[in-house]
Amino acid sequence: MLHSSRLILATLFIFLVLVPCAQAQNDKIYRGLSPAEAEFLLKELKVEFKSSSSKKGDEHYFDFTRNSYRIRLAHYSRDELMLDCVFRGAPIEKVNQWNTFTRVCRASYHKDPTGEFTILEYGLDTSGGVTAGAIKQFISRFDDELKKFDKFIGNAAGDVILAAVTNDKLENILKTQGIDHKTKVNSAGIMMFDFELGGHRLRMYNFGGKDLMIDVHYKKISLEQANQYNLDRKFVRVVNYRGKESDYTALECNLDCEAGVSEAMIRHWIVSFGEEARDFGEYVKKAQEPQKK
Repeated sequence: MLHSSRLILATLFIFLVLVPCAQAQNDKIYRGLSPAEAEFLLKELKVEFKSSSSKKGDEHYFDFTRNSYRIRLAHYSRDELMLDCVFRGAPIEKVNQWNTFTRVCRASYHKDPTGEFTILEYGLDTSGGVTAGAIKQFISRFDDELKKFDKFIGNAAGDVILAAVTNDKLENILKTQGIDHKTKVNSAGIMMFDFELGGHRLRMYNFGGKDLMIDVHYKKISLEQANQYNLDRKFVRVVNYRGKESDYTALECNLDCEAGVSEAMIRHWIVSFGEEARDFGEYVKKAQEPQKK
């Protein structure tokens, strides 16, 4: 009986050791990576992304979200891949301190008219060949580095209270969350920021730096359904409107900045509304199902 148990354990050990090795040996080797192959590997890893290209078409970008971080995989050539993520501003001394002990990535300090921000980057040279497993490890390792860097600069940066929220500051906050956006001014002189979160098109309004509002539009639901949703929620409101072309339902949320607000509060407010938009989108979908029958 003891002999049989040892034999089973030995067999299991050989299986656990040799099977991963065999799988690694059978992993496909890419001799330089094309944009199509990079896209295929991301799909293999079940990464949901949006793709775009540079104006010249020689660089290709894949944007996705993992663990609340908005990441870009840049395909510069068949031999060069780069992962990056934009963070809030940190003192340049702190950025240099990070670079003194990191082993696989680098941080850089940036400043433009909207304010300061930092970028964490991780490059991969594929000229000698790369496997699907190596790409998976590349992305997983960056996940760990993002968490470490976020904690590193978070411990150092104090959360400054903003007496007034400028449009430049809002642009910087969106940028440091990796959120692409467009701005325009409406007829009342209110600055509006249009962007996407979770597949929903959101619009943020800045009322003189003292009051912010964010909203998203949906196909109209009944007043009873809108009221029921309002009964079940604490921080958002559902409103039915008459539009120029058609009636619609809006999900809205305001942030009172009159007494001062921090960048962290605004970032949390934006991300939280993205979650609310997703939940309300599901509610609207279910609310309209009986009308289709």
